[in-house]
Amino acid sequence: MVLKMYSDIYDIVLKLLGKKTPSEQEKALIEFAVCDSESRIKSYCNIQEIPKGLETTAARLAVDLYRSEGYGSEDMPRQVTSVKRGDVTTSFADTSNSNILQTDFIEKYKPMLNSFRKLRW
Repeated sequence: MVLKMYSDIYDIVLKLLGKKTPSEQEKALIEFAVCDSESRIKSYCNIQEIPKGLETTAARLAVDLYRSEGYGSEDMPRQVTSVKRGDVTTSFADTSNSNILQTDFIEKYKPMLNSFRKLRW
């Protein structure tokens, strides 16, 4: 069951992911991505609630998290760094340092988030 405060963002995320009838596992993972995106936004902006103007940003961040973090998979997602087609060679980046991924998410959304950011004293 999706929490009421997340339902609008959750519905947007479902549409962006193209999930008309997600399984129970997918619902739980999408709800986690929505909660995680909202938590990151609240922490960065120093706010208690997501304003209406940030709902689409929260949804886009949730979709990015869902797709790139490999939710529902035991293996860590791997980023392809190079592909060679003759005799098929594929190289992957080292993803052992997941802190890089977390800061990259906020960096991508900073221009949208900065207008809602509050200073902390």
